[in-house]
Amino acid sequence: MDYPAGVLLGNDVFGYAPGQLVAIHFANGQLESVAAVQPAEVPALCESAGDRLLDARGRLVLPGLIDAHLHAIATGMLMLTTDLHEVTSRDELAAAIRAAADAGDEFIRLGGLDPSRLGAETDLITRAWLDDLAPDRALYIKSVEGHSAWFNTRAWQRIGVDAMLEQCGVPPATQQQMYAAGRVYGHTYEELVTPIYDSYSFEERRRGMELVIAEAQRVGLTGLHCLEGYGEHRRHDFQMLLELDRRDDIDLTLYCRDATPQLALELGVPRFGGCWCVDGAIAAHSAALAEPYRDRPDTDGELYFSADELRGWLETGLRAGLQVCLHAIGERALAQALDAFEALAGACDLPALRPRLDHFVMGTPELAAQAARLGVISSMQPAFDARWGGPDGGYAQRLGSERALRSNPVGMVIGAGVRVAGGSDCYITPLDPLGGIRAALRHHNPAMRVDFTTAVNLFASEAAYFSFNENDRGRIAPGCQADFTIVRGTRKLDPEASVALTVKGGRVVYRAP
Repeated sequence: MDYPAGVLLGNDVFGYAPGQLVAIHFANGQLESVAAVQPAEVPALCESAGDRLLDARGRLVLPGLIDAHLHAIATGMLMLTTDLHEVTSRDELAAAIRAAADAGDEFIRLGGLDPSRLGAETDLITRAWLDDLAPDRALYIKSVEGHSAWFNTRAWQRIGVDAMLEQCGVPPATQQQMYAAGRVYGHTYEELVTPIYDSYSFEERRRGMELVIAEAQRVGLTGLHCLEGYGEHRRHDFQMLLELDRRDDIDLTLYCRDATPQLALELGVPRFGGCWCVDGAIAAHSAALAEPYRDRPDTDGELYFSADELRGWLETGLRAGLQVCLHAIGERALAQALDAFEALAGACDLPALRPRLDHFVMGTPELAAQAARLGVISSMQPAFDARWGGPDGGYAQRLGSERALRSNPVGMVIGAGVRVAGGSDCYITPLDPLGGIRAALRHHNPAMRVDFTTAVNLFASEAAYFSFNENDRGRIAPGCQADFTIVRGTRKLDPEASVALTVKGGRVVYRAP
């Protein structure tokens, strides 16, 4: 690759005191030197750099930021459809469905519907109501948490929901309730992901990925950890991500979600699992909690595997020398996963393999201590607290205020000694690393907050550590990639802060208008 040589000059550079002038020399895509300079040295520096000067004075200069947990292909699919993240009423949802129907697609697909924003109106979304809005076409709506969805009758039949409910052994009464509501949740929904994913063509998947990369650069991301492997076309999707990673304007780190590590090994990918779900999500009442849900005292969620099944799956990846990655939200899911790691610790060097137990939403001090002792790491999502946390948010609706304030305990988990990286879980929450950093700084529970340096490193050096790239990514230091996220704003990262420039390998890949 032909990387430019140049000098970045800043006076608010991460790792240095605000106001300190810093000159960063780069060439061939890497940082050659990083040093504080005196004001008297600046004129000569600028003259010698000429048009190779990247003047970032008056801006906040961060290392190139990395999102350590997202579902890139699914995010691209959502970008090709109608995004419902901000819908707050059934009337708004009806208007969005009608607008999507006007586009003329034979299969109407929408995503990101957030039940916590609709409140009691969520119960008014039924299969019959959806049939009235789209009587002659299949209509599918994916929930914001990605672990449940709504279908009208045509989509229900097209996807084969009845057969899947039977196959999963769902009790007849629950089948009837799901059919009336048109909503499927729990482990059964996970089994429906394949036909839903496979309703998107290869061309649509590629087009969606191009949109994801452009959006990532716009929000200041220079790297993405892509947790992929849904549907029957995993080989195609994995190969597409590996091909896109050869670009020089973004780093894509692939995690191969699959039942066995065979394909990951065949493709030479040292990572296995991605969002291999031990449980579901709080919004869908499928996260496996220690206590029943406040708004559904008849359930405490569900574990998707027996202890033996989960341990067997983990063992196939760990014994192959792969980094494995699990999804766990509730306390029971976290405990089951950690106990499985514990059982395998004697036969595998867990700290060397850096196994991931992502989300850790309802983590406790005891579970965090166990993870730290085992060398298990976690990508957590501070934006979950920003969107659903607090005494009156979406988590409080499901869990009550006290448990909601204990959720997404980033500061506590780090304090216990667990390595934590930041992720969006996009499409669940948007690609927005500045928002993620801000959320870590301003957790609803002050005990769970972290300082500025720690918050940035969640999306920088820690994210690089998760992909074994800590020597050349995520830091502003000689030998690292010349990647920067340059921000209009201060270290407070107020909501109006925005990305001015995204720099990859010394080349500007995004410049704000």
